[in-house]
Amino acid sequence: MTTSKIIHRQNKLKAKAGGQEDKQGFIEPKKIALAQSAIDENEENYTDEAQIVLQQINGAWKDLKSNKDKSKESELKKIFYNYANNIKDIAETFEDGLMGYFGNSLRDFSEKLDMSKTAHHTIVQAHIDVMFAAHKTGIKDKEHATAEELKRMLNKAIEKHID
Repeated sequence: MTTSKIIHRQNKLKAKAGGQEDKQGFIEPKKIALAQSAIDENEENYTDEAQIVLQQINGAWKDLKSNKDKSKESELKKIFYNYANNIKDIAETFEDGLMGYFGNSLRDFSEKLDMSKTAHHTIVQAHIDVMFAAHKTGIKDKEHATAEELKRMLNKAIEKHID
């Protein structure tokens, strides 16, 4: 009878994140405080950064709509998807629940985006419009009355134009 020996490998990703091998999922409090400090220091830049990403989303959407070369469509859709994901991520990092909600919705919709369907164009444009409106109002709480109205408008556009 042969015996097996289990070899436990070092989890390098966990080590980089501050985890300790003897405590599953542990992250050193110093590392957490350092990460939170970096977020806090950059919070004042969030509004400007969100505006830049919204402009990138809008630009990527214009590029996608004006594209006539089918061979470039996939790459342009990836760029658009990445910007939608980016706005979702930075919004959630800086506790902008409303923008995170819209960014998540746009990112998810972009996965099934069919450029040959004008209804899909309408849905994407509705996302972009409410995202700019949300940014302009400065409302971050997705439960705020104005936020609820923006979400209702977006959902109405989706329901009206979805296949």
